[in-house]
Amino acid sequence: MRTLVTGATGFLGSHIVERLLAQGHEVHALARRTSDLSHLRTTSAAIVFGDVEDYDSLVPALRGIDVVYHAAARVTPGWGSWKQFRASIVEGTENMLRASAVAGVSRFLHVSTGSVHGKACEGAVPATESTPCEVEFCPDTYYDCAKLEAEKIAFDYHNKGKLPVSMIRIATVYGPRDRLLADRVYRHMSTRIIFWPGRANPRYSIVHVTEAADFAVLAATSDIAAGRVYNVAPPHEIRFRDFAAAMIKAIGGPRVQVTIPYALGYIWCALMEGWSRLRNVQEMPYLTRSGLRFLNRGLYLDGTRAREELGWEPRLSMEEGTRLYVQWRRDHQKICLPAECVHSLGQ
Repeated sequence: MRTLVTGATGFLGSHIVERLLAQGHEVHALARRTSDLSHLRTTSAAIVFGDVEDYDSLVPALRGIDVVYHAAARVTPGWGSWKQFRASIVEGTENMLRASAVAGVSRFLHVSTGSVHGKACEGAVPATESTPCEVEFCPDTYYDCAKLEAEKIAFDYHNKGKLPVSMIRIATVYGPRDRLLADRVYRHMSTRIIFWPGRANPRYSIVHVTEAADFAVLAATSDIAAGRVYNVAPPHEIRFRDFAAAMIKAIGGPRVQVTIPYALGYIWCALMEGWSRLRNVQEMPYLTRSGLRFLNRGLYLDGTRAREELGWEPRLSMEEGTRLYVQWRRDHQKICLPAECVHSLGQ
């Protein structure tokens, strides 16, 4: 099958590329000319240049494509303007859908996020696919709001018969090449003294990226998944500090853990954001107020539909997943120069 993956130089997208290649598919990886292609060039994927924000660049990239995996998005929650998020996620998705429909693509997989449920995914009861999606519009939720708008456009294409669409809502994904969750948790858990802002220990639906990529391929190639949305989530409850503890165990060594007032952590994050803006830094700071709130709110999804309809559920334990991540991290740091490591890991 001839496939096109957007966001192929990113976290989930790069793993979808690897999974498709491992299953014998012909893979075309969409990338901007300014993107870091170093990892992509280690695979046998055909690199095609284009930008989801530029419709005209997508037309030649989609010729002869059977299935599109749309994973491209601006993923910097709480950091960036609404204009930037809308251009990347809303307009970018609409461009991909339009170009795919014109090209006669047989299936379009849209990668979304469980956070489109807003506060409904932050409590003791996991959000299902039918839980109402209600997100308050504010700088913290620009990413979530843009994803929700993109979902509506994608299903409009499906419902009007323009293009068969399947959708997956990712919960919290970690693993090799992760520049957000795993990177920050690893760095924080590597310190001898760990400061916890506040006493919250929210529920998270955490899945290793290789399993999320497996499910993306399954959802895009199953007939019954057309027109359906699926949560990508484990079958059991996970607390955030359980994930942190697994990371500490994988890293090794004793740790002193100290709880500090949430307000103090909030002020520190605000100072880091301000310093980044003063220096006109475009990359999201290591610590942000949005990230701090995210770690205290949770993202809890119900993955029952994926298990019952498609027979999927993650099999890699969190302990094994974090061990593999730490091993990858250490191996990666050994085989590259310091400057290259910083660039590759997004630090």
